[in-house]
Amino acid sequence: MTTFDWIAAAIIIGSMLYLTFVLTVPQWMQAVRKGEGVALWPQREDRQVSWWKQALMMLVGIGMGWLLLRHLWIPFVRYPEPWGIVIRIVGLSLYLDGFVFMMWARRTLGRNWGISTSLQAKLRADHELVQNGPYALVRHPMYFGALVLSIGSVLVFPTWVVLILCVSMMFSLTMRAGREEAVLAERFGAAWERYKLRTRFMIPFVW
Repeated sequence: MTTFDWIAAAIIIGSMLYLTFVLTVPQWMQAVRKGEGVALWPQREDRQVSWWKQALMMLVGIGMGWLLLRHLWIPFVRYPEPWGIVIRIVGLSLYLDGFVFMMWARRTLGRNWGISTSLQAKLRADHELVQNGPYALVRHPMYFGALVLSIGSVLVFPTWVVLILCVSMMFSLTMRAGREEAVLAERFGAAWERYKLRTRFMIPFVW
């Protein structure tokens, strides 16, 4: 790996660790304990899922990710020089832009933030319909930021595992966004419909 590759890897890994273990996991575990979050482990309506089962599901996901990284870190394209470094710089710029946009959306969402899955989404009892900041442009700006940073990652590290993770993320986030919209429409009714008419789904000015 070149010096740039090491720097890019440090930026991507460091930001992902921060996003996962500082911003996401602690708040999500707290929300699950209060019954306001979506559990990863299947649960019944009248029974809470223990924290260790949630941790087990996360460990399984991390383990699967490690196996993919280990066995599928195989380039699907080799950049011709000197364009290789240019493409990687563009990719890292996209990654940082997507990450910043994602953090902006997360900050704007504030206490209304919560994890959803393709099958389930939950709102707080006092949930607000956020419509300012990036939410004035698209209804799912965090997902837009995630897609941009994942595309940037593919440009920086054009390997099969990164490409697979990027494509699977696109499908997953689209399904999750649809589930969230159904819950928001049920909760906010006409206010949601008015908001939906003046915004895009996930990509500003396009879709």
